[in-house]
Amino acid sequence: MNQNFQDAGLSFLLCLVLTAVAEIASPGFFLLDDVQSHFIPGLEEVGQAWRAGEVPLLSRYSWLAGGLAGEYQYGTFNPIIQWAAVVTSYIPSMATRAAVLVGFFAWIASWGSLRLARDFDLKWWAGLCLAGIVCLNHYALEIGWRAWLPMGFSLAWFPWFWHSLARSRLSLPLLVTSLTLTLTAGWPFTVVAAASLGVFYFLLALSRRQWRRAGLLVAGALCALALSSISLGLLIEYSQSATRSQRPNWQYRLGGLDGLCYFLPGLSFYSETMESSNLHTSLGWIPCLGILGAWLDRKKLSPLWWLALVWFALGVAPSVGGMRFSVRWLYYLNPIMGLLGLQWLAQQTTDPKHRFGWKIWTALLLAQILGPAFDLGRGHPHRWEFGPFLLLALFCWSWNRLTKRREILLTAGVWLGLLAATSLTPLGLHRFPSARLPVAGFVNAERTWLSLYSWQELQDPRAELVVPARYGNLCMVERLPMINGYSPLFTSPLIRAWSFSNAGSLDPTPETVANVAKGALPGGLMDKLGITGLLLSPQWQPLAPHLKANQWKLLGSEGLVQCWVRDRAPMTIFQSLPEARFCVWGKETTAAALEPKGPAVVRSADHPEGKFTFATVQCDKEQSGRNWAEVKLSANAGPQAALIGVRRPWFQGYRAFLNGRELRLHTMNLQHMAVEVPAGSPAGTLQILYRPHSLRFGLILGLFGLLGTLLLHRLAGSGASQADLQKAR
Repeated sequence: MNQNFQDAGLSFLLCLVLTAVAEIASPGFFLLDDVQSHFIPGLEEVGQAWRAGEVPLLSRYSWLAGGLAGEYQYGTFNPIIQWAAVVTSYIPSMATRAAVLVGFFAWIASWGSLRLARDFDLKWWAGLCLAGIVCLNHYALEIGWRAWLPMGFSLAWFPWFWHSLARSRLSLPLLVTSLTLTLTAGWPFTVVAAASLGVFYFLLALSRRQWRRAGLLVAGALCALALSSISLGLLIEYSQSATRSQRPNWQYRLGGLDGLCYFLPGLSFYSETMESSNLHTSLGWIPCLGILGAWLDRKKLSPLWWLALVWFALGVAPSVGGMRFSVRWLYYLNPIMGLLGLQWLAQQTTDPKHRFGWKIWTALLLAQILGPAFDLGRGHPHRWEFGPFLLLALFCWSWNRLTKRREILLTAGVWLGLLAATSLTPLGLHRFPSARLPVAGFVNAERTWLSLYSWQELQDPRAELVVPARYGNLCMVERLPMINGYSPLFTSPLIRAWSFSNAGSLDPTPETVANVAKGALPGGLMDKLGITGLLLSPQWQPLAPHLKANQWKLLGSEGLVQCWVRDRAPMTIFQSLPEARFCVWGKETTAAALEPKGPAVVRSADHPEGKFTFATVQCDKEQSGRNWAEVKLSANAGPQAALIGVRRPWFQGYRAFLNGRELRLHTMNLQHMAVEVPAGSPAGTLQILYRPHSLRFGLILGLFGLLGTLLLHRLAGSGASQADLQKAR
């Protein structure tokens, strides 16, 4: 226990120093890319919801109430992430908030890495090196902590899960808890990585005839899946409402040659998917010497090499089913390769006879020859980097000379390499301007705004283009109901004809121009979305004549950005529709849904196609909350059914009730919902509730998972069988 506290204190001090140095050297170091445009603002809304006593299943600000829990990336059912979201929501500065979150979860990751290092008989100084390799290698820092926080959040629990599998005495509570926190942390790739890691240790236990251990691993995994069923179930349900390309994606995959960087320290060449391959696969270069040494000295290669091969294969493979199996696997490949290299080097520190001989020096020289050769063969100018070669050569020379200082030498070399691979300038990522709304500005919370920007304009550094409401979800901290999308998982079907980015930009594609020409964009589409305010960048200002023709007024401009408004009362959520055109499920068209005038297009799997008229009923006393909306309906005494349109985005999991009786719910205009009220229905209250099946069944499964964990722990005990006491590495 004392050792565990020492590991916690050591890792906390490490992360505190590193995050403080990063923020001092470059203020706002961790407020970058998607962290700035939607993760920090999204967590702000999560924190606000809990503080208001609401469960953050839906968002008030993304797509007029988009799915927060279904997005999965916000870890709605991960208690530690939710606690951190609430605590940091009191911090006024978003940059400080990002740094605090990074520091906290990096501490958890490094603490788990120290525990994992002890499972592989590494001393505390080697454990610190492993902690740096796991959560502070170049790729993890640039992509996980500075661009996609859910990657970092999920990585925080991954070393703990690995530790629970690798330790000699299997602890069911640790296994179930760490796996549950990993599964609910909000990154699908970590789920796949955890599954493959668990299968690997299960097969390892079987190969060693550790039947009891193998059985407990399966039972613990089932309990963790039951405890995580709400989170994973909501992800599956929400994905059924999403449109995402299912075609294989080769753009982000690793190249087959990228793996050479691990075995040839200092190798640098142009990669198909990365600016410079060795920068992204960098482990500080020094552990690569251990990887090469272990491979050349293949007397006792660890079984983990097979798992590393599987993870590299996932990185080389194209995307499957919309998941971009690709360079994202460096998040798991780098730690395992670093562990393998560091383990071999640590073993050699106690052998004074070990020297880096001609094989290592040949590999270093070969790396300097192959890098330019690969670039020349592909027609790319070579990016010369002498720093890694000089660092590696100096390390090898010192290793051979200072045999009694190898522990200090290895620690210093690893950390020097990690720091040398880190740049204060973001590599290929984006930092958007951030500013509070001016008090006397045109943009205010009385309207629902849509920002029309091209992606190129979002990268434009001109101050005249800096409008506080332009870049997506940063507006949520200003309580503005912006129309934007903050998850690549869910792309609104209504925007099929547009190119939509996470930051809230729309590129004027040919399809968009066609929609503008027929009046869909400034007229009918804006009505259907309930938009009353537009922010037009220079590239979109040719839209002005169409806006004037559709009763829009130019309010003014903020720099180069025009502000257009319509003097309309806020649109109601519920509306009785006199007519609608039904489409059989899957046969609707974007053109029909975007028609500026005409009946609503309602999609139904069991309704005949064609145009229908409906009875009109009175909608009165409308109320709404985060996860529900209701309205008082007058009686439908006529012979025809009434159709009630609901201006909320449809997700799998919405249900409609009239006086407690469930009614059929349709999809309307590709995006919203419609409820059919039967003829002869009495007056009453129509309720729209977001109640996914995952909530109901997940709570039951979670209870069974908790009871199963307690029962297994009771039956299995805290000890282990004699066979299980063998090292499971």
